[in-house]
Amino acid sequence: MSKSDDSGQTRTTRPALDVLDRDQDRLLYAGDTRRNPAVEPLADGFSTYWSALTWYQAAGIRTLGHVERVIEPKEIMPLSTILEYLFATDDSPEGRYVRMRTVEELNDACDLAYKQFRERANERVENEEGDSWKDVDPDSERNPLMRPAFRRLDRSQAGALIALWDGFEDRRAVGRWVRSLAAPTNGETPDGFLNEIVSSPPLLEALLDRESRDAKMTRYRFAVGALLPPFLSAARTLNGGERTDSSGKTHEAWNS
Repeated sequence: MSKSDDSGQTRTTRPALDVLDRDQDRLLYAGDTRRNPAVEPLADGFSTYWSALTWYQAAGIRTLGHVERVIEPKEIMPLSTILEYLFATDDSPEGRYVRMRTVEELNDACDLAYKQFRERANERVENEEGDSWKDVDPDSERNPLMRPAFRRLDRSQAGALIALWDGFEDRRAVGRWVRSLAAPTNGETPDGFLNEIVSSPPLLEALLDRESRDAKMTRYRFAVGALLPPFLSAARTLNGGERTDSSGKTHEAWNS
């Protein structure tokens, strides 16, 4: 069942689906400056490697991991042909075409996530407090899918990337960062992850070098290859059990 709200946009009576739909639109077309880091819309192209990396992480949450069906993590590695076309600096006809086709293909991935989540988003007519689907504003809701658990996952993943991007003061800080990855990966951190880092002198050196561009690009490649896959797994496996109501409070169980 769907209706139009005062803005003329189509609304369902399941507001969690409306929130997901709006978030996916921001991912592809509108961007989201409310989020930290901000989401640059794919249709406009990315301004930096950092914006490409954080866009992909945000897309993992908002497509329940299905972004990988269209863009695999390895395809946003430096010098990847696809990634080079996705930068806004490529204003060639071919670059604009690749961005347009990628957006169009991702629309299908967004639809798949919508259909998958639809089974968990029940209709809301009116709750005990008298609030109805009309009282939820999808444009102001800050929790992806109206689920605080997904916002926490989104923020913890973004925070892990920010820490990695900036580099670390010493080896102890690296160890503590790896310890913190249980939440953003929902327990999907690979076995022996820290040992692999400290057993690789070039990687460890790059994690501790906070100045050079080469070290930062090494950290970028490490983020893409080592963090994005478990981040995607976390988005696929998370089963947030509380939802937001129209007042911003949270309630247990899937009920919107």
